[in-house]
Amino acid sequence: MAGCGAGEPGDVRLADGGTFRQVLGLEIPNFHPYRDQVAAVYSTLLYDSLVNVTPENKVVSGLAGKWSATTTSAEFTLRDDVTCSDGTPLRAADVANALNHQRDPALAPAAAAALATVPSFTADADDVTRTVKIRMAAPYSFIVRLLGTRPIVCPKGIAAPADFEKVSAGTGPYVLTGYTSGGPYRLEVRKGYHWGPDGARTDEPGVPAAIVLSVVPTPATAANQLIAGDVDAFYTPDPDSVRAPGPEVTKVEVPAVTGMASFNQRPGRVTGDPLVRRALLAAVDPGQAAAVATGGKGRPARGVMAPAAFCSGDTVSANRPAHDTAEAARLLDQAGWVPGADGVRVRDGKRLRLKIVTFATSAQLRATAEFLAGEWKKLGADAVVEEVTVMAFITVTQQSGDWELALGAGVTGSLPSDAVPFFSGPIPPRGRNAGAIDNAEYLRLIGQASALPDEASCPVWQQAEAALVKRADVVAVAETTAIWFARKTRFQVAADTTIVPTSIRLIRG
Repeated sequence: MAGCGAGEPGDVRLADGGTFRQVLGLEIPNFHPYRDQVAAVYSTLLYDSLVNVTPENKVVSGLAGKWSATTTSAEFTLRDDVTCSDGTPLRAADVANALNHQRDPALAPAAAAALATVPSFTADADDVTRTVKIRMAAPYSFIVRLLGTRPIVCPKGIAAPADFEKVSAGTGPYVLTGYTSGGPYRLEVRKGYHWGPDGARTDEPGVPAAIVLSVVPTPATAANQLIAGDVDAFYTPDPDSVRAPGPEVTKVEVPAVTGMASFNQRPGRVTGDPLVRRALLAAVDPGQAAAVATGGKGRPARGVMAPAAFCSGDTVSANRPAHDTAEAARLLDQAGWVPGADGVRVRDGKRLRLKIVTFATSAQLRATAEFLAGEWKKLGADAVVEEVTVMAFITVTQQSGDWELALGAGVTGSLPSDAVPFFSGPIPPRGRNAGAIDNAEYLRLIGQASALPDEASCPVWQQAEAALVKRADVVAVAETTAIWFARKTRFQVAADTTIVPTSIRLIRG
């Protein structure tokens, strides 16, 4: 992904000692990356990992300077100069303990949920040789790319996690020094830090002395604050919903998937029936849906994961039900849903009611939800749209289960395995499979893919994703361009759409 700023490094004057002010869409109630899912997203600010993955999907050094792996084991050799934020040297045993700790749902609920569908593993260490060895209970394609990029919490944060929810205990480029409930959050740079991605340092020109994270739930408000000079950067998957920035504002365009539609298959939900799911998708013209979802600027999605994700490919076009309203009606008839007196289909005296839940803050997702509801009403469904905040969306989809279609911005992540917890395994709170998807072919194929190393596994991972689309478990609506807007700064964006912390540079203006 390209850097963001007014020109290339040689064309600008960098500003030292300043503050980078970034907008968050959600508050972070707990900054411990093993105990809070939102904190885990922003963990690279405070916590390092054994290796890092560049925006181009290349694996580079982190805490480890050397590494090797098969599908069943990996060995990492640590640098000898890494220290925790309190000055304590980081030992290989500390890293192994942090990795093992993340499998315990009682001690590390967010981390354990993220790893719920990863085969069990054990990490061992040798402090003399500074090596950490990971042994898998079953083959896994991405030991280095996934386990190697897990945040490493220092020993104090492992021993007393409750003490490090509003302060940090990591080796990362910044330290959490100020916490206010609901934001803002203040982070200060670590002097002497030089073990970042591929040897990145914090003593380079333009590196911020501090970062302030402010919570602004709506992109429109964030855009106004950026234009006014109150913040320096914000991200939106829905750029058409914000005020047009002035010439002093630059942007990084991020290829993205919008309108990730996941059906609820929990017991008692009408969308647990594959005939109903296939009928609903057959009733929708993919081209029209994509036009609505992107304001006419995108195209039908070709994959479930973002285009920049590792192993991404076209898994949708040939596998989703073709647009055919007559076939959609036939499928509902076959499923026992017949037109009632008022035109709404019924079965056993029950109306075909569909609740679509989506983000109130996204104009494009709201429009997409209304479009889907309209098409499904034509089919004979009593379709309603519920627009909620992002936090309420999480509550409704993960806790209440009172929905048929969850329409979100898309699955974040840079690996096909990042999607596995959302599309298989336990439902919340034990896991992240909110739709209770149980696709045997998907599970078979991810097992087969996991036996293949890294890039060689990609074709089978794509087949696994296609199995979800064929069974109408999930479907992505459109490919679009999400945007990071920024002023007087430049940075790189990772495949998961987060800013690479060590790439941030402030520009004089």
